[in-house]
Amino acid sequence: MEYNLKRHIDFLLENACPSIRYLVHRDLLKTPTDEPFMIELQAEILQQSNVRKHLSAQNPDGWFGHELHGIDGMDCHINGLLSLGLETDSPYIQKAITALTTPEIASQYKNWFHGGEALDADGRGGNRAVSADILSWVKYPEDYPLLSDEISLAFEHLSAVLNYTAVDDFSIKGKNKRYYKPNALFPGANHIGLLENTQSWRNEKSMKIAKTAAKIAYDLLKDFDEHITFRKPKEYGSGFVGPFNYNWMALTPITRNDLQNILDDPYHIHFGFWLRTITVVPDWVRQTTQPYELLAQLLNEDTFMDMIPEKTLKGFKQILGREPNWRKKSSIKCDVTFALLNACWRVINE
Repeated sequence: MEYNLKRHIDFLLENACPSIRYLVHRDLLKTPTDEPFMIELQAEILQQSNVRKHLSAQNPDGWFGHELHGIDGMDCHINGLLSLGLETDSPYIQKAITALTTPEIASQYKNWFHGGEALDADGRGGNRAVSADILSWVKYPEDYPLLSDEISLAFEHLSAVLNYTAVDDFSIKGKNKRYYKPNALFPGANHIGLLENTQSWRNEKSMKIAKTAAKIAYDLLKDFDEHITFRKPKEYGSGFVGPFNYNWMALTPITRNDLQNILDDPYHIHFGFWLRTITVVPDWVRQTTQPYELLAQLLNEDTFMDMIPEKTLKGFKQILGREPNWRKKSSIKCDVTFALLNACWRVINE
């Protein structure tokens, strides 16, 4: 099916904030970032209020916020800046990475999160996984020990799926919770994201394993509407925590009615999380192009804005908003239009 999406590109380039205009050029139109007008857009991005808010959280030594993982954490601020179009070679990003990889600086902050040490000890990926993810976002050298170790661990979790035929093979149904078996390997969002952002693990054999394992994991969990948590060993305080489960259910085909149900969900950030998942899903994990075709069709019809309830829009802004000012309807439309285009453009143009 042919989609007339160029008019949406034109709309964004005429009406959107510098961040979205830059991302449209860089990620959708593949405009070189060293073009003079792209360099000018980078300077404009630095003046956006939402960018300035992130930058104001950077300490003199480069660390963002006061923790590693969380709303005022390194991962949140760095991811926020990158999603707004700041390049990885920005001095702000580079200073933060130096802080993250310098123990004398990192130890001055809460460079851990609740349960992270227990997750690391179990080989599931906790504090170390968060740090590795951040490093992968900025294309840090993959022979850096922490990063290379976490890449290897991520591939171990992914390839372990080849041994499973049921959810009970790697998890236990407890009285009130389902949790991973001790030392059981199963890929989470941290593992899949890290493998997608890195290259050193890739060869013909490993990619074949990755695609096969992803298909098995999808088949096991595509209809599994149950949260799997992690039971901490006694030496780490017992109780349950995390981990970073991957949203396999988001990869299933979806009808218009299904999408409307997501939009109407009282859990008003459901749509934002769903759209974010399908936007960043790796090619070797993606199981169908149907959701992307549906989004392209809705863009083609220009009816999507009428489908979104006000509460869902607010939830979307929390997860995927890039426009710094939502007082104008055109700004809201720019944010939603770009998010939909960003999700489907590459897939439908393959």
